[in-house]
Amino acid sequence: ELTATLLITVVLCSNLGASSAHEIVPSFLQTLLEGSAEQLYTGPISQYKVDDLTRAALTALKECIDELSPEHRKALVNLLVIHS
Repeated sequence: ELTATLLITVVLCSNLGASSAHEIVPSFLQTLLEGSAEQLYTGPISQYKVDDLTRAALTALKECIDELSPEHRKALVNLLVIHS
């Protein structure tokens, strides 16, 4: 389920029109894992127009990630650091 979530995130980032998905994905994923839903819109994707349906999807995605245990979120953050 988490793999699907991360895959969806990559697709969303690509669809936002990022010149290169690898430029926005690490920051976006880190905000999903450690930040608030509002930080998504004021941070990594602030330069993109996000419609209401996409905003609702991102909020649902953030809620799903927030349900992970702190240990799992920390492990995923560490994975981002290792591969960035």
